[in-house]
Order: sequence, then structure tokens, then C-alpha cells
Amino acid sequence: MPDQQQAEDLPGVLFQMVSRARRQAILTALIQQGLGDLGNPMLLFLLEARGKDGQVSSQRELSDALHVSPASVAVSLKSLERGGYVEKRADASDQRRKSVRLTPKGSEAIRQCYQVFSHVDQVMFQGFTQEEMDLFCACQRRMLRNLRGELPPERMNCQC
Repeated sequence: MPDQQQAEDLPGVLFQMVSRARRQAILTALIQQGLGDLGNPMLLFLLEARGKDGQVSSQRELSDALHVSPASVAVSLKSLERGGYVEKRADASDQRRKSVRLTPKGSEAIRQCYQVFSHVDQVMFQGFTQEEMDLFCACQRRMLRNLRGELPPERMNCQC
């Protein structure tokens, strides 16, 4: 069984460790900001982006866009609705369909999330030169292209 150092020598393992550490730093900062109940901020970011285009989203559209199950989105939305970040309304054209919209509290939470993400990234990249940042981003884009080339067609547009 490989030891910790051997595992860290594998690029994919190291990448995963950095990703988890970043996620933990973000969650810790969100809790400190009183936003520990957000769950997945990506859901709020998606609602914000669609709202700017004048679109409203259904649970099904959100689950398709995030490539997660409708049940996962339903649980997340229930929590966000309970926290006052989103609201569901019956669709005017189809009463069975519920549209989901951000509330003012949800918009404020997004603003705070952007600040938290920005701060965590500043800490994470402290001491990096612009040249190193450019190279790092170029390498990540290349890895993403490489991996997406291996994905089945139904997963090609995954935003995760």
C-alpha cells in the first residue's frame, strides 16, 4: 500500500487533494459568513446566470444543466427555499411545472460567495507569478479538453 508521499507524487491524486482542500476552505469561509446552509453554490450561480437572460428554471432544467439527478436538485432546492435563497412558483402556462427564482437574499448570498471564492483563490495562489498562473490555467484547460474527449456524448457538456 503506498504511503502518503507516494500518493502525493501521483498528479491526479495531488490534483484531487488540492481540490478537496480548496472546497474545505470555501465551506469553512461560507460558514464563517453565515452561509453554511447553502449546500451547493453552483445551483445559485446557475439560477443567477439564467435569470440575467430572463429565463426561469425548472428543477428538471437545473438537474440537466448540473448533470445531477432531479432528486438531488429537489433536496438542494428545498434547503435553499427553507433558507429564503430561492422561491418556487407555479408556471403560468403549466400549473404542474414549478419555476425556481432567486430571492434578494439569494442574490446577496451569491455576491458573498464570489467574495469567498476570490479570497480562497488569492490564498491558494499566493506567491505565484503571472507567468505561472497563465501556465497553470493553460494546463488545466488542456487537461479539461483531454478528459472531455474521453467522455461519452451525453457527458460532453458537463460543467462540473
